[in-house]
Amino acid sequence: MQRMNQPISIVKPSDFRVPNNQIINEKKTYDLARLRQEIAVADGYNKRLHIPLGVDSLDQALAGGLALGRVHLLTGAMQAHGAVSGFAMALLDLLHHHARLKAKLATNRQTAITNDAGLIVWCPASQRNGAGMLYGHGLAAAGLDPARLLIVDTPNPSRRLAALDDILRTEGLAAVVMEYDGVQKSADYWMRLARRAQLAAEDSGTTAFLLGAPIGVSGFETAWHIKPAVDLDRWSHSALVQRSVWDLTLQRARGGRPHKCKVGWQAGLGQLQAYHHSIMANGKPVQAELPIGELSASKWPAHALAR
Repeated sequence: MQRMNQPISIVKPSDFRVPNNQIINEKKTYDLARLRQEIAVADGYNKRLHIPLGVDSLDQALAGGLALGRVHLLTGAMQAHGAVSGFAMALLDLLHHHARLKAKLATNRQTAITNDAGLIVWCPASQRNGAGMLYGHGLAAAGLDPARLLIVDTPNPSRRLAALDDILRTEGLAAVVMEYDGVQKSADYWMRLARRAQLAAEDSGTTAFLLGAPIGVSGFETAWHIKPAVDLDRWSHSALVQRSVWDLTLQRARGGRPHKCKVGWQAGLGQLQAYHHSIMANGKPVQAELPIGELSASKWPAHALAR
């Protein structure tokens, strides 16, 4: 760079190269952020309500948190469907916590309480193609009150999906969870279903979660892939015995960006917690709180109890 007393005539062009590149990069970053904002405004995304999930990097990738009144896709291997169900229960618990705070504020202001604290409609997968029936004690151990669930048992997944629009338009619901098994449909079918479901969810303000095997992610508000974090030695760390730990891949987020992270969940705390494998690997192993043979059902991770 030139000095204050250096004549401009002897300044070399290379002296300006570094600051010029910085200006260009900053302008590109600004233009990209402005373009995303304009798209969000045109799509109405910035007007939607979000709840933070408690993991900073994940909330940033979601552009503020989980969008309410939208349809979210949660996928995973059918052999580990309990992890997908467990993560859905964690999100439902966060929704319930948000609804309680909202209802408290509404009561303090002497205004009407919204339907966010209503029932949860859960349409489970058929026992033949799914991972089993929902278990009341497992739901309670995962932090989800079974009394708030209205289970709609429809063995045929196609009929189940066809009823999604009508269920979402039902008043007084807090959320809808629908499992579509491993049904094979075209990408066009899933796009049309996502579009109809998004419109129904926007009209009613009900948040929906679709659970099943990986499918096309176009059209959904967010698309996730969930699997158990099997690389963590759960029994050598007492802090993990009562937690579910998942490897999350945020494949798509409207207005956000893809993201990968490892998170844990413990019922009662009401928040997700980020885990870093390097931290866990360097930690000194300690004995679990209870021997494996003495662990009762309530001590198992939530995703093991869910099904």
